[in-house]
Amino acid sequence: MSGKYRLDSRNADIAVRMLEEVTSIFEEYGIKYVLTAGTLLGIYRENRLLPWDNDLDLRVFREDADQIIRVISKINRTGYLVRVRYQKKKDPPLKLDEVRIIKIYNRKYLFTKGEVMMDCFIATRHEEQYVWSCGGLKHYTKKSVPARFYDKCDSLTFKGKRYSIPSHIDDYLTFRYGDWKTPQEKWDYRRDDGAIIYSRVIAEEKEKSK
Repeated sequence: MSGKYRLDSRNADIAVRMLEEVTSIFEEYGIKYVLTAGTLLGIYRENRLLPWDNDLDLRVFREDADQIIRVISKINRTGYLVRVRYQKKKDPPLKLDEVRIIKIYNRKYLFTKGEVMMDCFIATRHEEQYVWSCGGLKHYTKKSVPARFYDKCDSLTFKGKRYSIPSHIDDYLTFRYGDWKTPQEKWDYRRDDGAIIYSRVIAEEKEKSK
C-alpha cells in the first residue's frame, strides 16, 4: 500500500541515512536481513526510494530475533526509537506472543507529518517456505515465499553501500508483484501481494458479498 505521505528531499535523505545506519548495525552483529517490499522494488527498479512510500522495509529472520532485541539499545543510541510488536494470533507456524515486527522511527522527526519509519518483519522458516504476518489483528495478513528466495542472498549497491537482497531477484519480484516493472502507486499489501496466504480484509469482503 502506498504511504499516506510522500518522500520529499528532506525525508528522503533521512530515509537513506536510516537504511544505511540500521543495516550497518545488523551487519556488525551478524543479523541477516534483506531489503523487501517497496524499498527493494524502488532501489532495484529505479535506483531510488519510491517517492510515494515513506516506510522502509526489511525482512529479518526468526533465528536472529533474540539478537535483534539485544541491539535495540544501540539502535536507540544512534538516534532512533524502536518499538517491538508481537504476534497476537496463534497461526502455525507463527506462535502467539513471539516477536512479529521491529518498528524503527527517526527520533528527531517522531511527531512530524510524513515521518520516515522502518518496518523489520520477522520471517519464520517452515518446510520450504518463509512465513510472516503483518497488519495487526484488524488487517491481519499472513504471507509466505518459497525458501529459495531467502536461504541465500544476493546484493546490490545503493548510494555507495551494499545491501542484501533476495536471490533470484526477478523471480522474487514477479512472485510478489506480477508486472513489477510497471510502477503501481496504489498497490495494497492486503490484497495485491502474490505472497498472501490469508487476508482478513479479503475474507471479510468475500463474506459480505455472499
